[in-house]
Amino acid sequence: MKNTFCLLIAVFAIVLCFVGCNDSDNYPSKNILGQPEVIVPDIKENSAVISWKAIGNATIYYYSLNNGAEQSTTETTIQLTGLTPEQSYTFKVKAQKEGSLYFDDSEYTEVTFTTTAHVKIYHIATFADDWDTWYYEYNNNGSIKRVYRLWEGQLDREWVFAYGEGGKVTVTGKNTYEITLNDQGYAVSFKSGTDSYVYSYDENGYMVQVEKNGNIVSNITIENGNIMKWSKFSDGIEQFKNHTYSLIPNVGGAHCIYSEGCGASRWLVETGLFGKASAYCHTSNGWDYSSSSSTFTFEYDENNCIEKESKDYDGYVENFFYTYFVE
Repeated sequence: MKNTFCLLIAVFAIVLCFVGCNDSDNYPSKNILGQPEVIVPDIKENSAVISWKAIGNATIYYYSLNNGAEQSTTETTIQLTGLTPEQSYTFKVKAQKEGSLYFDDSEYTEVTFTTTAHVKIYHIATFADDWDTWYYEYNNNGSIKRVYRLWEGQLDREWVFAYGEGGKVTVTGKNTYEITLNDQGYAVSFKSGTDSYVYSYDENGYMVQVEKNGNIVSNITIENGNIMKWSKFSDGIEQFKNHTYSLIPNVGGAHCIYSEGCGASRWLVETGLFGKASAYCHTSNGWDYSSSSSTFTFEYDENNCIEKESKDYDGYVENFFYTYFVE
């Protein structure tokens, strides 16, 4: 009797094991890969960078834009180019383990993003006063290539800019200059004849100090993108020229106001090599030791760029004129 009971127990255990080991619900024949978690960290007017977290066991990813032709990549970051400004796009991506009989493709992850608006970049095409006009030519990357002046329709003088390694720029023509640029593309040193200048900038690209032949010759105070004052030294005493501003943006980036102690003539400053221009249009300036001041008025073109600047100093009026080309 005891032996019979033990035999029944053994048979029952075998049956339970057989049933459990063949439970298809607990032991599926395939697994589904996880869905990619997508982020769109960098959107511009004509491009977007899209990334997703790597999926375990996945070897390739398939993606499409606006339900177009599917493409593949083994990376987890791609750059989409040739996009249209201010356009909405839908991007989707899935994960796959190539050649696997055990892993099914993931579900698609879908995101929608909108490209930014086109940002116009203005370059000075001509700069003139009441007597002369300077003409500006640029390389394809926006760097200055050539500046020249005409007199009675004939070429009077010119300057040609050659770019070398290490940010070195050599200017030849009417004058010879040696310039070194920083990573922002602004002059950190400028050699003209026997004089050498060194420039410091803030993190936004505004000039804040000038040294000439090893001595500080100008300090510049920036507030909200405007040159509020800049200094010169007279008999060891620092004197400041103070500026006031309107609420009208300086759309074209004309360098109407800059430190005159920077060593570069205004036509050269207008190349953009000497830091950013003031964000707004100024209304007056004057030295802290003088009761006299200059007032300024502006006329604007159809893009709200400064077309004409008029400076009135105690009744003496100077005019400056601008034209632009737009990227």
